[in-house]
Amino acid sequence: MPDSRPSICYVVSHGFAARMILQTDLLGGLAQKGIKVSLISPDANDPVLLKYCNQHGIELFPFHSKKWIWRSNYVIYRSYFLEDIKSNPALYEKHYYEMHLAKHKWKVLKFLPYILICFYYLFNVFPIFRKLYKKIENSFLKSSDAIRLLKTIQPDLLVSTYPASPLEGILLYNAKKNNIRTAIHLLSWDNITSKGHFFSMADYYLAWGSIMQAEFTEKYKIPTENIFMTGVPHFDLHTQTSKLNSVFSDLKEFGLDSSKPFLVFGMSSPRFVPKEIDIVEFLVQKINENEFGPEMQLLIRPHPQNVKGWMADKRWIDRLHAITNDRIRLFLPNLVDSKLLWSMERNDMVKLSKLLSTCVVCINSCSTLSIDTLMAGKGNIAPMFDGETNLPYWASSKRLLDYTHIKKFIQMGGTQVALDYTELIEEIKNYQDDPDYKMKERNYAREMECGKELHNSTENVIAALIKISQN
Repeated sequence: MPDSRPSICYVVSHGFAARMILQTDLLGGLAQKGIKVSLISPDANDPVLLKYCNQHGIELFPFHSKKWIWRSNYVIYRSYFLEDIKSNPALYEKHYYEMHLAKHKWKVLKFLPYILICFYYLFNVFPIFRKLYKKIENSFLKSSDAIRLLKTIQPDLLVSTYPASPLEGILLYNAKKNNIRTAIHLLSWDNITSKGHFFSMADYYLAWGSIMQAEFTEKYKIPTENIFMTGVPHFDLHTQTSKLNSVFSDLKEFGLDSSKPFLVFGMSSPRFVPKEIDIVEFLVQKINENEFGPEMQLLIRPHPQNVKGWMADKRWIDRLHAITNDRIRLFLPNLVDSKLLWSMERNDMVKLSKLLSTCVVCINSCSTLSIDTLMAGKGNIAPMFDGETNLPYWASSKRLLDYTHIKKFIQMGGTQVALDYTELIEEIKNYQDDPDYKMKERNYAREMECGKELHNSTENVIAALIKISQN
């Protein structure tokens, strides 16, 4: 007998998207509402996804594209044709990286950016070429495999979490061509301004807060009536854990004293902050010298990109292990063996949330962890400098200050910027002396990024998706 339930299918091509939809039971919540839920992923054997889907009766489908173009560096190169990269530091930095820092198997690829930048200037003068180029790209998005999969699932609504991915662009494009309603529910706050033009657009959009809603409208001219402001589902976890009384239980797991204060250093990839390991080692030295008192402790959290993937630098991990002692500990991300890059066990986020809600302050160079910290009720310090070195602008962490999403965040007071070691020490002491330091600015930034509601985002998303699917 045919299944008559409304059907919603999520596409998850990135481990951080899996965290967003699983952490506070978004998909399970949809299933409890009588929705037939399915999931498409490049790895249908991912242990976290597989376990969750089995628990909630969710169908999990694999999808890959066999076209050669998606196995190349095309995702990087397309920005030359579709974007004004000179006015977007996050995109122009990729051009600099390809010219000066990237290591290619084929030497001829080293010269490709010089050719592509010529096309950029041409397309910038004659925008009509961009429209023609997009039509050509759309021909590559056509996929009989995608159509067969969508006919098998028969969703009323297909939801993409990372439309800057070719895989998700293919599914979105073919869903729209086959009259399947589509929505975009972004996994991160930087996707609109830093990842380049989405491969495919959708019928409806779920925005974290006012900032993302405005970016959808400015970048893609999306009508506001097609945008639902919902908050961020996985951030609901922070308002839940901050109310728990047993928050210090996890400190003992890392070998720290639960009765003493501690800092969290949430690291970023060396791709973005190449000298951050020097800053960590400096801070360890100051803690060992009792700069912040004899009881201060430090928990260092390497970013998943530090540990796995093309941006990782394993030498950092060795240096981190070398500086641990009874007051300095590591919290390595609990990654799983999966083709879904940066897929993590669900308890990893729970532990991180508990630690953020009880630390003195978090030190992080404006990755998404900075917003996690605000949602957990704590402040953040961004060390935007290169230790004792002076790197060229496009290789320096200082360039991050000009990235659109980070620039807005700093202007709102979402984080306090430290431009040298002296300022870093000073800002740590400010939070040490006053837990409510810059609270008004922090609350404002949190509201603009994530909305006014602090704990109903998962329910908001569920309600929006049901409304869209039944519209």
